Amino acid sequence: MATVDWLNCLNNPKLLPPRSHLMEAHQFLGHFANDRVAVDCGCGTGRDTLFLIEQGYQVYAFDIDLNSLQVLSEHPLAAAAPQLDVQQSSFAEYRFPRAHLINASACLFFNSREEFRQLWPKIEQNLYSGGIFCGHFLGEDEQDSNEKLPVLTLTRPELEQLFTNFYMVSWKEKREYSAQLTGKKRAWLVHTVIAMKR
Repeated sequence: MATVDWLNCLNNPKLLPPRSHLMEAHQFLGHFANDRVAVDCGCGTGRDTLFLIEQGYQVYAFDIDLNSLQVLSEHPLAAAAPQLDVQQSSFAEYRFPRAHLINASACLFFNSREEFRQLWPKIEQNLYSGGIFCGHFLGEDEQDSNEKLPVLTLTRPELEQLFTNFYMVSWKEKREYSAQLTGKKRAWLVHTVIAMKR
C-alpha cells in the first residue's frame, strides 16, 4: 500500500520527477513525429510540463493556483521555452487546444460531478484521433457509497463509459492511504489510465 499526501504533493515547490504513466504515454505517440501538442491539466509546479517541453511538445499548461504557476515560470527550462503557454485557469474556464496528448494527473477529482460532466466532452473532443489521454481518477467502491466526499469519485462502470471511444493502453488500480482530502486517514482507490482515442 502506498501512502500519498496529495495536497502536500500539489503544494510542494520542490520539483518532483515526471510521473511514470506520462513517460509511458509519451512512448505511444511516435507516429506523430512533428509538431506534437500536449495539454498539462492542473500542471502545478510543472513536474510533467517540463518533461513535455524536453520531449519537444508545444505545451499548454494550466492550473488554478497562482503560486504553483509562479514556481513553474521561474524554472530555467520553462522561462526559456517559447513553445510553452501557461495560464491560470479553472477546468471550467479553460479553452482546450487540439492536442495529441492530454495529461490530467492528480487533478480531475477536484471537479464536482456536474463540472466533470461538462469537462470530459471537451477533453475527448480536443484530442486528435490516435492521441493519448493519461491521468488519475478516484474510484468509488462500497465504502464510498453512503459517504459524502469533498472530491469526485467514479464507479468502474462510469469510468468504462468515459472510454468507449478509446483503446485502453493501460489501466492500473491501487489503494493509497491519505488524510489530506478529508481530514481523516482513509483508503483511496486510484485508477491510473492511459488510453488512445479511436
